[in-house]
Amino acid sequence: MKKISLILVLLCCNILNAQTESEFEKYKREQEAAMKMMASNDSVSIANLEKEYQEYIKAEQEAYDNFVKEMSAMWGGDNVVESTNKDWVEYSDDGTSRSKVDFEKGEVTLEIIVTPDESKSEEVIENKVEDKIKELLISRGKTKDYDTPKEKAVPLQETPVLENQVQTPSGETISNNNIEEGVKEIVKETEIVKEEIKGDDGETREVVVVKLDLAPNHIKTRAEKYKEEVEKYCRKYDVEPALAYAVMQTESSFNPKAKSYVPAYGLMQIVPASAGKDCAQSLKKSFSKPTANYLYEPENNIEMGVHYLYLLRKRYYTKVENPDSRDLCVIASYNTGAGNVARALRGDTKISKAIPQINEMSYDELFKYFEKKLLPETQNYIRKVTERMNDFRKWMK
Repeated sequence: MKKISLILVLLCCNILNAQTESEFEKYKREQEAAMKMMASNDSVSIANLEKEYQEYIKAEQEAYDNFVKEMSAMWGGDNVVESTNKDWVEYSDDGTSRSKVDFEKGEVTLEIIVTPDESKSEEVIENKVEDKIKELLISRGKTKDYDTPKEKAVPLQETPVLENQVQTPSGETISNNNIEEGVKEIVKETEIVKEEIKGDDGETREVVVVKLDLAPNHIKTRAEKYKEEVEKYCRKYDVEPALAYAVMQTESSFNPKAKSYVPAYGLMQIVPASAGKDCAQSLKKSFSKPTANYLYEPENNIEMGVHYLYLLRKRYYTKVENPDSRDLCVIASYNTGAGNVARALRGDTKISKAIPQINEMSYDELFKYFEKKLLPETQNYIRKVTERMNDFRKWMK
């Protein structure tokens, strides 16, 4: 009887184990299926985001090409000026006037197409110049001179781009309180030049040109506009504010509409397909790559730029012992990429294997090494950024 009982107990245990194992295997299969479903959904989501971005790029290119064609017809194909990393360029809605502000040199150029009848009257010309200068001084800018089905142009910022950056010939800073009198003084004391242009439509047009200088402290004035955002994100990602400011000045001279040939966009010159993509992923954004409008918004740009400085340090240079040497490597990588920094050090792109070599050098030795071995553009870049870091450290005291 005991044997029979023991057999029954063992049989029940085996059945129970079989049932438990079966339930576990079922649960395991369900979890694996769910994980595969999530991975599949993630892949679909990423693919959809990439498709949306490519559609955005296509619409952007078509609208840009049409805009250039229209401006070429009026101004001439070899005379269409555009924003660069240091120049802020905007056209009027009808394309008959445009402004160019060189933020690096501190120079403003205004060009206005006038009719033959308008050209005969100095009073009419002066009035048009006055109006255009006032428009420029109160302009908040716009992200582009055209709209697309995917994205509309929006103001660059909440306050005028040139706020407190233009002075009268007598040295008084122009504000809302004195804009009428200030602009009249500028026009009275400024030379108005007449030129001719020939559009691609074959028509010759007369243009009046006016040049102005920005106030001597215009760079510092623009930098102060972004103090809140710089401090916010530098504190969040443990980046020295002087480094962020120095990178910003070197990349764009604090031009909110900065755009390079790459293209890179905004104050810290973010390339959507590289730094923008990395930051979007790291920050868990709802898009795969940022658009131009997104990067022209100062806070968005500063967040991504400062975060990218943080990513470069975290990914590649945490084991660099000297903090100044670490910053120098980050600065060089922001310009040329970590792979090129590694190539300058050891002839390949394996940056992790270059760390011991970096740690063997003092900061001064590393700087001199980079000045010889990095690409000429990056040599100049690290000189400018490090010099400007010292300037901003003094400014922030």
